[in-house]
Amino acid sequence: MEGDMVNSFSNANNYLVVDFFRRNLPSYVFLSETSHGSYWGVTYAEGDIEIRIGGDIGFGIDIFIDKKEYHLWQYDRSVNSAMDTTEKNILYQLDVLKKFLR
Repeated sequence: MEGDMVNSFSNANNYLVVDFFRRNLPSYVFLSETSHGSYWGVTYAEGDIEIRIGGDIGFGIDIFIDKKEYHLWQYDRSVNSAMDTTEKNILYQLDVLKKFLR
């Protein structure tokens, strides 16, 4: 993804996720972003895996494997303590996601 494209995201939370994927999970393909009011979200995919990250005041990460939905907290319940939308919590959950995907 080109740097200009990363800088064009309308929401700082989306940018944080996109930048994380660019640096840590580069094989995943950016599909879409949304930003409406306080709601934000980003979707990525690789093969049969789709990842949807987003929310508003609170957020979550959903993983679709062969179109079956899983929530990140099913893999690691510690993310339940990091569901408020803050930079620290987003990065924490993304690190847990990275461990799950590898």
